[in-house]
Amino acid sequence: MKLFLCFFKAPQAVKLEIAPNVLAALMEKGQLHATDFRCLDLGSKQIVWKMLLSLAKAKLAAARGHCNPGKDTQSAP
Repeated sequence: MKLFLCFFKAPQAVKLEIAPNVLAALMEKGQLHATDFRCLDLGSKQIVWKMLLSLAKAKLAAARGHCNPGKDTQSAP
């Protein structure tokens, strides 16, 4: 493989498409971070933004559960 790649200039970036659920799983496990990539269109950016908000919400809820194990984590409306 190295021999094949030596004939071509190394690309600055690899452009690929990834399913949102796979991206979410990688980010949730900490294997991929928002600083590791950029969105190429507004629709993708909105999906990633919502995904990050959802992951942050889940982490906050989990942290609250560990801090107050006997208390209800839901707030009254």
